[in-house]
Amino acid sequence: MAVWYEVEKSENGINHFLDSNWGFHDFRPERVEYIPGKDMVEIFLKYDTGDQGVLLRFVWIKGMRVNTQRDYDAEWLSGSVAFILDNGAFIWLDDDEWEEESALHLDEMKTYTTWVESERMMWAITDGDGNPVEMPPDRKDQVWNAYGKRIEKHFDLKEFQGDWESILKPWYDRKR
Repeated sequence: MAVWYEVEKSENGINHFLDSNWGFHDFRPERVEYIPGKDMVEIFLKYDTGDQGVLLRFVWIKGMRVNTQRDYDAEWLSGSVAFILDNGAFIWLDDDEWEEESALHLDEMKTYTTWVESERMMWAITDGDGNPVEMPPDRKDQVWNAYGKRIEKHFDLKEFQGDWESILKPWYDRKR
């Protein structure tokens, strides 16, 4: 059974989300869907091995843009960033060139990247076709060797415990 995770609205929660997914380095957007009746955007990002990916589910959308000015067959993401805006919403951008001073240029960056701004962000590990699957243990507890040094990381991820039917609906139909 697939497990969905919700990104916690904190710097630590965002870092664990991005780090457990390698910052989306070597992923490629395979599918982007905007579903107005559910106030949701889903992005399926496929990993370069072709046998796995991540399904991002943005709920209660504030805005979005899909960058169509690229060669999807060749252009894999070098990374992505996510953070919390002053209005309390998440924003995720498919650009890893983010620096603190970039905040001054966010409006400009939004003109050339794919981005989604939403109140909530959920995600699930998928198979190569984008179907959510159980998260492999080595994604929560990662071990690798870098420069002759063993590195171990454990990511605290928040499982989504909510009811999709209660949140996937237009804003005027939700109880707040």
